[in-house]
Amino acid sequence: MRALFTLRALFSLRALCLIAACFMAGCSSQSMIQSSSTGSWQDHKLQVGQFDQWQLQGKLGFKNASQGGSANLKWLQNQQYYKLYLSGPLGAGSAVIEGDETLAKMRQGSQTFSDSPEFLALKLTGLAIPVDALSWWARGLPSPSKTAISNLITGPTGTAASFEQAGWQLSFSRYSQNQGIALPGKITGQLGDQSFKLVISGWSVPDN
Repeated sequence: MRALFTLRALFSLRALCLIAACFMAGCSSQSMIQSSSTGSWQDHKLQVGQFDQWQLQGKLGFKNASQGGSANLKWLQNQQYYKLYLSGPLGAGSAVIEGDETLAKMRQGSQTFSDSPEFLALKLTGLAIPVDALSWWARGLPSPSKTAISNLITGPTGTAASFEQAGWQLSFSRYSQNQGIALPGKITGQLGDQSFKLVISGWSVPDN
């Protein structure tokens, strides 16, 4: 009888230890998942936001209710200063836009225009694209100068799959590693009957 009691006690102790171990493992695993899912987007934003010198090459498509077009694009960004080379079916053949977030200059054919970046983008594409925000959206990040984002969806590595900002519904895909930084290869935006698509064929990021 005593042996039976001892055996039962031993079995109960082992079962208790097993349950406790499973519980601890489950809590540990759950904690790691929660930490990863809540922290990876913030970590990604911090990492990508730190580099402000880059180049990209690709193709920009744009469309509104009455017109559309596309252009090959080369974009050079150095902190707040940018220079965009657009070529292709743009009517005049090519255009260069350079400036900062407040003032820009556009050369198209033999003409030169100076105005806000948004006005020049509207003149060229027919879309009210916020150019300063586009420099952030191109990297898969929200613009800090615009309203807070909503409807954020992130991927398993913390990169943005989509979010909404300043009325634009934005989607990001085809991420690749560039100098250890995950950058998107395709960005689409939709605002009412206005839309754009930026397909990036190559990134150039300075060595860390």
